[in-house]
Amino acid sequence: MIAAAALRIRILVAALASQRLRAVVAGGMVSVGVASTLVMVALSSGVRVEMQALQERMGKNLFFVKAGERPVPAGRGNGWFVSSRLEPEEAALIETRLGAVMHAVPVRERSVLVKLDSKRVVTTVRGVTPEFLELRNFEIEAGRPIDESDRQALRRVAVVGPFVKERLAGGHSLLGATLRVAGVPFAVIGELRAKGTGSDGSDQDDQILVPFETAMRRLDNVEAASLLLVQARAADRMEEAIDGVRALLRTAHYIEPDAREDFDILTMIRQDEVRRMTSQWLQGLSRILAVVTLALGGVGVFAVSYLNVKERTGEIGLRMAIGSTRSSIAGLFMAEACTLSVLGGIAGVAIGALTATLLAAATSWPIAIDLRGIGIPLAVSAAIGVLCSLVPAWRASRVLPAMALAGQA
Repeated sequence: MIAAAALRIRILVAALASQRLRAVVAGGMVSVGVASTLVMVALSSGVRVEMQALQERMGKNLFFVKAGERPVPAGRGNGWFVSSRLEPEEAALIETRLGAVMHAVPVRERSVLVKLDSKRVVTTVRGVTPEFLELRNFEIEAGRPIDESDRQALRRVAVVGPFVKERLAGGHSLLGATLRVAGVPFAVIGELRAKGTGSDGSDQDDQILVPFETAMRRLDNVEAASLLLVQARAADRMEEAIDGVRALLRTAHYIEPDAREDFDILTMIRQDEVRRMTSQWLQGLSRILAVVTLALGGVGVFAVSYLNVKERTGEIGLRMAIGSTRSSIAGLFMAEACTLSVLGGIAGVAIGALTATLLAAATSWPIAIDLRGIGIPLAVSAAIGVLCSLVPAWRASRVLPAMALAGQA
């Protein structure tokens, strides 16, 4: 059996070698189709991976409720002022009343001047609760985070971002240092790990975190929050959570049905939708390109198989005369076509992986090659060989031995 299999392989290799130019052209067309498909899939996967990484950095299923602007009451002049009716207790109300909401926490923020000796920087100071770091996926690089005891004691402690650390200390540790935040001394207890730019373009490393109550009482001397950070239970419940928060706050603020709200709800849905549409566009383009290029490869395989049958009629007749069955004749040509397609697929995978790697090195495009998906192009190339050789193989199996030998003679 082994000797028979080896003989068949030698016959198959000899048959392909005798049609070297055709085999190279057909295999090349298949390899181009597989390579282009692999590159487009890598681009699409790269966009998807980047979206997931960005969402992980920003936090999942989040939206913000910010204090909005209201018109100045009649008789007190013209213009607008920022509402002070966004109360910290409303975060707990949202979290307990709305089933679509997982967490809600208050935040107090503003830009201030921060000094360390002769160094100074203007940055965003955020008064936060301990849950804020978890919701926004911030990690502590050194020191410790803000905890409940810091909130209750109104401690003047701070956790600094990498940008502030670089500007004030040249990248050296600030742990234990005392910063003057808007003229108020704060002891540095922790340093955040770098996160880079968020989906809204803001620098997530350019900030200082302090206890929420400390920011209200000792920095701003106010009773209101700047915003509420809300996390929905799931992505498909975001709209439900937003609608619920809007209805609850309108009721809590005694806003008439046709009156303007004194708060704004901001989401990252628009940025996520743009990225999702880009990913879907790339996926659609990759599918179209895959169909076109693989179809061209299939045409090449079909043409080679058809010409092989036509030119090897005498060989077919001789094989049948010495006992070959119709199925073995058909199987021979199908095996040749499948081998040609699979070799083209292997070459296409290698070319596609190399091209994707070079693109990743030479450009800033997000590219991700999924090694688990390499078997799919190979399976597709084998399927092309089978499908595109069916008709030529069937024609070969229908050749009459006497007529084939007579024509050969």
